[in-house]
Formats: sequence, C-alpha cells, structure tokens
Amino acid sequence: MSEPLSRNLPGTSTPDANSQEIPRDRLKTTLGHAIEHARIAQRHVAVLMIALARDDRRDAIFGVPTTEIMRRALKRLPTALRPADRFVQLSDEKVCVILPNLKSDAQAWLAGGKIQRVLEEPYSFDDSLATVRPVVGIASFPEQADSAEQLVVRADIAKRMARSRDVAQHVFQNEDQRETGAYLGLEGPLREAIRNNLLEVHYQPQINIKTGACQAVEGLLRWTHPEQGPIAPPAIVRIAEANGMIGQLTVWVLNTVLRNQAEWKRQGVSLHVGMNLSTVTLTDTSLPDVITQAMGTWGADPAMLTLEITETATIGDAGQSLAIMNRLKKTGIRLSVDDFGTGYSSLSYVKTFPLDELKIDKLFVQHMRASKGDQQIVRSVIDLAHNFELTVVAEGVEDEATFKDLKKMGCDLVQGFHFSPALPSADLLAWLPRRR
Repeated sequence: MSEPLSRNLPGTSTPDANSQEIPRDRLKTTLGHAIEHARIAQRHVAVLMIALARDDRRDAIFGVPTTEIMRRALKRLPTALRPADRFVQLSDEKVCVILPNLKSDAQAWLAGGKIQRVLEEPYSFDDSLATVRPVVGIASFPEQADSAEQLVVRADIAKRMARSRDVAQHVFQNEDQRETGAYLGLEGPLREAIRNNLLEVHYQPQINIKTGACQAVEGLLRWTHPEQGPIAPPAIVRIAEANGMIGQLTVWVLNTVLRNQAEWKRQGVSLHVGMNLSTVTLTDTSLPDVITQAMGTWGADPAMLTLEITETATIGDAGQSLAIMNRLKKTGIRLSVDDFGTGYSSLSYVKTFPLDELKIDKLFVQHMRASKGDQQIVRSVIDLAHNFELTVVAEGVEDEATFKDLKKMGCDLVQGFHFSPALPSADLLAWLPRRR
C-alpha cells in the first residue's frame, strides 16, 4: 500500500505505480492532504467516481464475476494515472480516483477520458470476452467543493447523473445541488442513530388477495433527522454503503424486525415479515451466519422471514450471490426479488436463483389501468411466477379497481396505500383487528 499522499507532494518521494491503491479508511485523510496542499499552491484537486457498468448483461449472469473484472481493472488503472494519483476500491463495481496538484479542473475531464479508454478494452477469459462501460462522475476543488467529504459525495452524484443520462462522463453542476441534500454530511448522524437506536422500522401490510386477510408485512426503514426531517430510505442505504456502515445497518434492521415479530407472537399475532437487503450486503459471506445467530437470539422461525433483494443485486457477482442465497435457503428463509421487471429480468434468471417470491414493481402496477403495456407486464410476471411455483406480490395498489384487476389475473398478495401505508409496530397491531 502507498504512503499518505502528503509524502508525494513536491520535494518528496513518489511510490511506484503498483502502490497507488490506498486503504478505504485512508480516503478522507489522503484527500484532505491533497486539498490542503492545493489551497497553499493555488492548484486543483479532482475526485473521479468510476462505475464499471456491464454491457454484456447475459454474461453478467452466467459468465465472469464482476469481482474478477474489477481485480483486472485495478491492475490496468495505474497505467492511466500519474505517479501521484491515488485510487480506492469502494465496491465490486465502483472505484474512487484522487487527482491531486492539477493546473486546472479541465485536466480531470481529460483524465476521465483516458481512464475510460484503458478500462473499456475487452477482458479476455478463456474463450470469451467480457466488456465494461466505465461511467465517470467528476468533482473538483475548489470549483465544485471545498472539503474532502463534499468532493466524494458530489463526484458520486455526478456519476449517478452520468449513468441516468447515459453519458460517459458528467461534471458536478450547481443545479445538481438538490441531489446532495439527501445525504451530504449525514455520515456522523447516521452512525449515532444506529448506535443509539434512533431509527425505526415501519411495516406495510401485504393482503392475501383470496381471503382479504393480512398475511405478511414488509419492514421499511425510517429515519427522522432532528434538523433535516425524514431522510429517504434509498439515501440512508447510500450513506451506509458509502461509509462502511451497511453491515451495522443491516444487523440493526434485522434484530428490530425479529424483535417486533417475537413481540407480536406473544400477543397472538403471527405474520410473515420481509426486509430488504442492499446490493453490497448480498456479497457478504458472513451474512448467513449473522442472520442465523439473530434468529436464534429471538427464537424466530426462518420460514416466517423473507429477505428481499433487487434484481441488480445478483448481477454484480452472480456466483458469489448464488452461493450466499443457497446458504440462506438451507436455513429455511424465504427469498424474494423486489422491484421485479426493472432490472435484468429473464427466464434464466428466475430459473437460476433459489427464489420463493417475485414482487412486481409499483410503477407497473400503478399505471396498469392506463397502459396496456404495463398491464401486460404485470400479467406476464404473474404467469411467470406461477409457472415456476413462486408467490407473486404486487406493490403500489392504490385503488379498488386495480385490486380487482390483480385478483382476476391471479396475483397472490398485494400491498399499497389502498390498504394501509407503512405503520409503526404498535399502530400495526391496532390496525389488524380493523382489517379483519
């Protein structure tokens, strides 16, 4: 590993290219040193957030794991960097590059293009080629940010903007500022919230479409910041993933869900409970053991717990994800795919992974009465699920007409504001008798 960046400022020694990767926990320190020097020397510092977006979706499922592609990409990366540049791997698909001592912020754009050309060359594996499409988000000091934290956050936002606009690179703009409000500066408060149990889990009922009874609930994370108010759940997850807290957050949610379930059982209420897993969590080999230990602590029945994953969560490293999912299945836990239809759906996907349930994304459900296309997608997912003997849940049911249409199509479970929003545990217990 390299020495801190301050050792590579003018007049100091420079490590060789192979030592340019730094530990993740040194990111802020390294970037802080670069900014400090830039202030004095009136230079610029840039952060490039790079995501390796897969082009070959089919191969992403059945071919080379993303972890291996990232490993090879990191070997190539130094050839596109200067000796003083540094990088940090943040996930199996994302790497952060620090460019210190720039004459102008325009150099960051040129560096991004050079990195793209190096990383997008096909990767040869035996008889096949795997390709990636690097997406780069850029933020520079002092143009777009004046602190290490702001640079990282805004480069990440720029990366997401590039991906959403389907462009190769995007430089953070002032109009992107609204995107930063979701999680800028919230790392410390979130750590405190997890540590001091200041988060909540609310539960949205899932209704058995044949009996009309509440059969299950989905646990949804809630956090109300004392100054900024409610923080959107996706933003909470992004903060946790970006700052190494996703494991702690997952354990907190898991224990809260199982504790509430145990409390309901003591009051004579038996409900299946679902909770979401982040993409990062599904690659954690310790996950099955952590969940097994938590279930033992609360005396939980594995068959009453459903873990919800997104379609894209299994794409990053299909082999790793499949191994972890198989271990989870052996414990008796149910597995569900959330937001089905928005990612890399395929017959082979459903056949390959050990699933119990598909959840139709609410965007299709909410527009199915006005759009024949969405209606056909909903009908097709229901048929697909039943053909593979899977339960199917429709999210986003907001009116009686949609509920009746889903009933005609043979959907198994429904959830949405037509029945109830997500409720705190105590309110859920009060709502259940009224539903019956």
